[in-house]
Amino acid sequence: MPQVYLFRADDYYRHGPVGRPVGSDADTADIQNFVDHVLHKESNRTSRYVSFTEVLQIARKFTTAPDNRQIRKVALAKLRDLASQGTITIWDVSGVCKTLAQSPKKLSRWTKDVRAAMERNRELLIEGRMPAELFKRVK
Repeated sequence: MPQVYLFRADDYYRHGPVGRPVGSDADTADIQNFVDHVLHKESNRTSRYVSFTEVLQIARKFTTAPDNRQIRKVALAKLRDLASQGTITIWDVSGVCKTLAQSPKKLSRWTKDVRAAMERNRELLIEGRMPAELFKRVK
C-alpha cells in the first residue's frame, strides 16, 4: 500500500518541531477554537492547531513561493503513531464539526462554514507538537 502524506505550506518554517505542546504552551496561543483557526487565521497570530491538507496542489495556495520550496510533507502513519501515544490529536472534519455542534451557540453557529472550508481545502488539524524529523521537503 502506498505511503499517504499530508502537506503543509509555511513561508516562515525554518526547521524544528511544528505545533505547540498540549498544555500551558498551547493555552497561550492567540487562537483557541476551530472557528477562528479555520475561518480567521492570519500568519501573525498563533494557534493551538496546525493545518494540513491531503492534496499538494491545495497546499500551494497557502504559500507565496512559486514552487514547492515552502511545502513540507509528513506521513499520515507517523502522525497516527503520535496520536496513539497521546502526543497529538488529529482533528478531521467530522470531529471538528461534532465538537463545534456541542459548543456554545457563539461557536456552533459557524459549523456549516467550518465544514465547507475544511472540505474545500481537504484539511486536517493537528493539536500538539510534532518532531522536526517527521517533515520532509516536497520536491
